[in-house]
Amino acid sequence: MRMRTRLFLVLLSAVTLALWTGPSFSARPGGSVLKPGKETLKAPDPVVRRIQQALIQLKHYYGPANGRFSPELEKAIRAYQKKTGQRVDGRATKALANRLETASKVQALLQRLKKVRGQTIDAARQALMSRPDTRRLLEGDKREAAADPARDAAPCFRNPTARCLLTEATQSARAVFKPEMRDWALGEVLVAQARAGLSQEAMDTARRIQDPRLVMAALRDIAKSQARAGRGAEALAASEIIPDPLRRLEALEAIASIQAQKSETGDLPKILGRYMQALEKVSDKGKKVAFLARLAVIISRSGDGAAAALRLAEAERLARALSPASRRGPALRHVASGLAETGNPKRALALLKEVEDKTDHTPVLVTAAAAQARAGNAEEALATAAAIDAKRYRAVVLSRIAIAQAVAGEFAAARETVDKAYGAAEEIKMPFASDYAHNQVALALLEIGRKEKGDARLDYEEAIAKAKGVKDDKLRATLLWTIAAEQRRGGFADAASWTEKQAKAATEKIKSALSRVWMFGDMAVRRLKARKKEAAWAAFNRALSLTENIKNNWSRARALAKTATTLIELTEKL
Repeated sequence: MRMRTRLFLVLLSAVTLALWTGPSFSARPGGSVLKPGKETLKAPDPVVRRIQQALIQLKHYYGPANGRFSPELEKAIRAYQKKTGQRVDGRATKALANRLETASKVQALLQRLKKVRGQTIDAARQALMSRPDTRRLLEGDKREAAADPARDAAPCFRNPTARCLLTEATQSARAVFKPEMRDWALGEVLVAQARAGLSQEAMDTARRIQDPRLVMAALRDIAKSQARAGRGAEALAASEIIPDPLRRLEALEAIASIQAQKSETGDLPKILGRYMQALEKVSDKGKKVAFLARLAVIISRSGDGAAAALRLAEAERLARALSPASRRGPALRHVASGLAETGNPKRALALLKEVEDKTDHTPVLVTAAAAQARAGNAEEALATAAAIDAKRYRAVVLSRIAIAQAVAGEFAAARETVDKAYGAAEEIKMPFASDYAHNQVALALLEIGRKEKGDARLDYEEAIAKAKGVKDDKLRATLLWTIAAEQRRGGFADAASWTEKQAKAATEKIKSALSRVWMFGDMAVRRLKARKKEAAWAAFNRALSLTENIKNNWSRARALAKTATTLIELTEKL
């Protein structure tokens, strides 16, 4: 009996001990088990929980987010560290938690963008399929024919025409493997084709673009290019087949803007009528305000100030009716910019006081200051510029005010304003913004030297000194070429030769041959506008020579399109 009692007590003690200490192991998802250690006695760790949650989001871990470290979690951490090239130690640290959370947010953003991309592609496809004249752009085999390996482009580079350059551009684009990169190149080729008057070829190129969104943009670009080439009727007809109202408005805006600047504006009322018809189909009131404000600016340039004022009044009524207030502010900002550009900066600045968000103030202040400077109100322009908080914008505006002062013959005041612009540029922290501001300061000095009668040598030397503040190779090279051209124009041949050497050295530092082609193409057009035909052709020939030696098909196709467009600008014929 005593033996049984003693045995019973031993068993009872064992059961009690087992109940008191809990289970000897804990189950884990997936059938794995984790033997108890010190971690099971601790409270959940918030850092561990953050790591678990982020790894679950990234699909690297499928266990619980309970804040407790486990072999499964350590394994997941090690796998993630190895995959991302980090030191593999399996430790759960705050630094790892921060890194994982950032990666998780980036992935979530990419997933949202992918979803939106799919929706916009579907919407563009449906819009294109809704019209017989655009449906054919999506139908048929989109597979790209192989480039002709036996072709010889050498004769085209010896005796270039826009047509042969664009034919070679098309062949180069065919050899681009990635569809999105090929679409990009084809988009630029078709713009050049439309500019050259090759409308059917441009539509054929549009048919080869795979992304429906880019097809829609291509239709807009074809219409805009035809307008720039002076083919208004063709441009208007091209805009009619664009199924998306916003894209159609963008095309009509370009057509109207070009027509408004002509001495004969007979077709403008017809274009504006089409514009208003397209605007009626835009449901977003905020976008409607922006389009109306820009339309007012176009009408103002045609000389009809009264009609422009009516459109701005309509835009303001729409803007004030918007709710909530967060939408009203940006809309009023568009109206204020329109007022400034149509010659009413005082009213624009008064309206700006009703806009609470300070970020909406900067573009209006920039536009208002420029309008005041053009009107000869330099003091008012300087006061407006002083209200611009962002130095990267203030420096640029001050440079433009200085140019306006030089045009008015106020050279001492212009130099004083340039000094203010340079001071603002020196305080800009962002590299490219700083480069751009220094570039504008140097260009202002060149303009002062050009306008002032007398020895401009000091202005050119100071511009070269300011160019040292430009670190971006392309901007610096462009600036030095511009300074050299001005020195040569002013009769300073030796100084021009020295600056040209500096410009060539800066050009050699531009890593991308495509960027160099773009620079010389733009330079050729600027020189042509300045009636420097010989210098314009010299820049074009540099672009052509660079293009011939580009081997990468994507870069070559784009460079050929740019070179063809430049040639059209120089000759206005095939």
